[in-house]
Amino acid sequence: MRFQGSKSRFRSEKRLCCSDLPTERSAQTSTQIRRRIDWLPALLLLPLLILFIGWYIAPLLSTFVNSFHPFRLNGIRYSEWTLSNYTELLTDGYYRGIILRTFLIAVAVALASVIAVYPVAIFIERQVLTVQTYLILIYLTPWLVNVTVKAFGWTLLLGPGGIINHSLLSLGLIAHPLKLMFNELGIFIGLFHAQFVFVLLPVWAALRGIDSNIIYAASNLGAGPLTILWRVTIPLTLPALTAGLIISMTMSLSAFATPALLGGGRARVLSYLSYHINLVQLNWPLGAAAGVFLLALTFLPILILRALGRSRIT
Repeated sequence: MRFQGSKSRFRSEKRLCCSDLPTERSAQTSTQIRRRIDWLPALLLLPLLILFIGWYIAPLLSTFVNSFHPFRLNGIRYSEWTLSNYTELLTDGYYRGIILRTFLIAVAVALASVIAVYPVAIFIERQVLTVQTYLILIYLTPWLVNVTVKAFGWTLLLGPGGIINHSLLSLGLIAHPLKLMFNELGIFIGLFHAQFVFVLLPVWAALRGIDSNIIYAASNLGAGPLTILWRVTIPLTLPALTAGLIISMTMSLSAFATPALLGGGRARVLSYLSYHINLVQLNWPLGAAAGVFLLALTFLPILILRALGRSRIT
């Protein structure tokens, strides 16, 4: 009887051990499948990575290398290395004026966006959700139109015989047409209209995330609207404002179509200068240096605004 009992116990333990084998095999199989799935996103991203390297990184590196070679009448001297292209950009008064104009216009657009964004964003945020949706769509609608088409539309408004000058002359408010184009003012108007939405959207989204009880508490403590704006609203929305200003300034610095059409040859910016040097003067090393300098210039507001945002938060 004892022998039969131990024999049956051995059989039951054997069955349990055998029943564990499929579980271990299934666990190993699921682990292998999981490892294969982990590689799947990388394989899907591989064609995009090849295109990114071949059509963006490689030309960018080529442009960077060409900026350190001198230019001769017979072409680029690849055997020589020099910093003369960057020296010419920084020492020549004409090029230095274009660089300064580009940066100041971008700063002016950013400052105007800061002044205008909070009244507009607060007004939109206080409406009902349906009205907010339509108002945001109104601000997004211009981006459904090509940039060149928008710039041509501004020429119809800002030109000497445009709608604005014609209306002011008809009302007798001015004696001569205002110069609203082919200068820095025309570029500023076109860029502000184009880039304002990139500051508005993050600030509006941040305002929607603020607890209304905070505003009520500040009001109950005797804070006025301006105090609430300066001490409560702006600090809570500062990261969103910083993100919007970074997008606005980088796009204003690198804009081409709007400054080319509204500024013309009288108020050139760095992007138009790079185009002109490369495709008109055919001085590719100097044009490459202008492009690299423009790329570096776009990183400058990113570093400054991120540093200011972190210091304000801390």
